Amino acid sequence: MTDDGRPPLVFISYAHEDDGGVHRDQVRTLWRLLCAQGVDARLDLLAAESPQDWGVWMMHRCQEADHVLVIASPAYKRRAEVREKPGTGLGVAWEAALLRAEVHGNPRDWFRRILRVVLPGGSTDDLPAFLGGGAVTTYRIDPLTAAGAETLLRYLHGLPYELPPAIGPVPHLPPRPSQEPT
Repeated sequence: MTDDGRPPLVFISYAHEDDGGVHRDQVRTLWRLLCAQGVDARLDLLAAESPQDWGVWMMHRCQEADHVLVIASPAYKRRAEVREKPGTGLGVAWEAALLRAEVHGNPRDWFRRILRVVLPGGSTDDLPAFLGGGAVTTYRIDPLTAAGAETLLRYLHGLPYELPPAIGPVPHLPPRPSQEPT
């Protein structure tokens, strides 16, 4: 839950890969898993069932989300880094532009809101360079189950795995007797 008692709101940013729908199915599974685990997760699948101004839709999803999950994939990286052939993957290109602006404008804390996610079979090499490389936390979800997503779920819900131990009293440690030279 967030500070105001509502479930965390998450936007899932991902690429439609040319892999026969395998990646999209994994993203759909993640979306359903997050929803089942108390996260208000959003992605484009439901919105695609009716006409949209996609630029406005994506902008609003990115702005309103407590967290944006960037799902690693080769197409996401190409499109986010503007290395894709013109006219291909415009949705990711648009979302990535919004995310790049946030990273640029908030270099100290962007990684608390924009979360890097790698699904089964994926690689951190498939995350865009502007998201910090190996120096930034990555959530590896494998398998696509609540147990596999535990670290991400704990972060989204503010549920730490470990709590610091209680600090005990200062022990009584008398000084050693001084020794005089002989």
